[in-house]
Amino acid sequence: MRKLRLLRAMAGVAVALVVLAGCASEDMAKSEAKRDFADMIQGALDDAEAGGAGDEQLAILRNAQTEGVVSVEDARTVTLAAVQCVQDAGSDAFYQERITESGLVLPEYNSLANTPAQLAIADACSTDLEFWVRMAYVMQPTSIAVKDAYLDRQVPLVKTCLDREGYAADPEASTHEVLRQALQVKTDAASAVDCLAEAKIDGF
Repeated sequence: MRKLRLLRAMAGVAVALVVLAGCASEDMAKSEAKRDFADMIQGALDDAEAGGAGDEQLAILRNAQTEGVVSVEDARTVTLAAVQCVQDAGSDAFYQERITESGLVLPEYNSLANTPAQLAIADACSTDLEFWVRMAYVMQPTSIAVKDAYLDRQVPLVKTCLDREGYAADPEASTHEVLRQALQVKTDAASAVDCLAEAKIDGF
């Protein structure tokens, strides 16, 4: 009986250690994500300051630095501001939102750039108001994680396509290795074999 109780206790300790290990791994991943974001947003701030970003864009970047995230609202705000800037300067622009296959919302704007003057207006408004915020939104760890999770879900479809077309993928290959192989196959086949498009992957 004592031996049975001891075995049960040891099993309980083992479970507890697994749970603690899982928590530790999760905490470590969160710490790394925070560190990655801190490095990314500081780089965006440095580049924005050196590149001529306006006070409003810098303020949003600094707030994101404090909050630990560039929100979709931040990206939407700066994109709408750039559209208004272009329109106020006498050129044409419009706002749209696109949702990627991975589910990431991308606020975007398009402006006329048919003449050097229109191109200069678009560049000036982007530099002043939106460029670095929107780039930080796309490049932050949470956005990349959404994209990577989608790629992991889609890569079996890419492998199936490659196998069917006679370009068997290495079973041990990582997601990005398979995707690079599919891209090379597309290039070599002059787009006649496009397993990325078949799996609804437009970039990685």
